[in-house]
Amino acid sequence: MEAIKISVNKQMDGYTFSIAPSIRERIKSWFPDAHPANNIFVSYDIKSDFEVYYGKLESYIYPALLGVDNQSELNKKINEIMFVDTKTGNVLHTHKVRKNHFQHIT
Repeated sequence: MEAIKISVNKQMDGYTFSIAPSIRERIKSWFPDAHPANNIFVSYDIKSDFEVYYGKLESYIYPALLGVDNQSELNKKINEIMFVDTKTGNVLHTHKVRKNHFQHIT
């Protein structure tokens, strides 16, 4: 099982979440029908409003970014998803896979 690193770039008007080309290729090799995205941009206002109603945005970003429909199959391949600040290298959020579900660790 592996860890997936999602890069988080804080910009003037929001955040860009992205994965490396090697991660996209690995996801495609594991799941040929997957459609991983290059990046996802979310404005500060949208992130704030979203989290009021739905919880942590990161829980919704990684499935959309990785483009994998079958969460249980994804859980068999990875053990951790890390959201890493591209400027500082600090880990902002971590999701650890535990028995087919994610535990959020901040």
